[in-house]
Amino acid sequence: MCRSPRSASVLALTESRLGYPLFERARGKLLPTPEARRLHAEVEQVYGGVRRVNALATALRREGAGTLRVVASAAFAQQLVPRALAHLRAGGVPTRIDYRSVTFDELVGCFLSGRADVGVSMVPAGHASVASTRLGRQPLVCILPQDHPLAGRAVLTPEDFAGTAWIGYPQGTPLGRAVARFFGERAVHCAPAIEVHSSVTACAFVQQGLGPALVDAWSVTPAMRPALAVRTVSPEVGLEIWATHSSLVPLPLAGRRFLTSVGEVLRDAAPHDACAQG
Repeated sequence: MCRSPRSASVLALTESRLGYPLFERARGKLLPTPEARRLHAEVEQVYGGVRRVNALATALRREGAGTLRVVASAAFAQQLVPRALAHLRAGGVPTRIDYRSVTFDELVGCFLSGRADVGVSMVPAGHASVASTRLGRQPLVCILPQDHPLAGRAVLTPEDFAGTAWIGYPQGTPLGRAVARFFGERAVHCAPAIEVHSSVTACAFVQQGLGPALVDAWSVTPAMRPALAVRTVSPEVGLEIWATHSSLVPLPLAGRRFLTSVGEVLRDAAPHDACAQG
């Protein structure tokens, strides 16, 4: 076995520091001693660990820390969340997503129980252990069956709902409060004929001809358009869009990237021209 003068000096220095030989000469060859074999096995484990750490660090930079658990109001599952996830994937981030729809009163519990990393909702969380950041605002619009008498109007006002069977929401819910702002003092005279608990359900009911409904614009998908007339309302009423995550632990990298994608979608695209006349 040939050794350069430099490697021979390094080996000699190492053996001097250790106090025992690492190689022995036998039949003209250098053979590792049992001590050298033990050291080599340990060094291999150390190098293997370093390689695994480097691979994990690269994966975390690319994908984040495993599955990202996303919760959102059902309305945002129609367009906003899917568009944000598509934007995330288009950016080369193959993060695995666990998504579930939740009501506004379930939101805080998801974070306190550790079942969610990030959420998108119509209201801030209102809890000391959950942080909320306003992302934007969306308009309230009126959707109607195409053949409804009110579909011939470009803009609908509270007075238009007098004597009309329409679809509303429970008081105290985000949509219920938004509808109450729209009607103002006339709310007591314009009670809904049907009450539902999400704008997604309201859209389905309107498509079945059960009457008009006031919904958030992001809940109206392109597939619904042939069966619906979508109208602006006056006075204009908006619903806020909030990002939510635990304030007790840092938001995962994938969660930060997801919220960046939500922001890009909100800045770059309207909810498929939901306010346009149909």
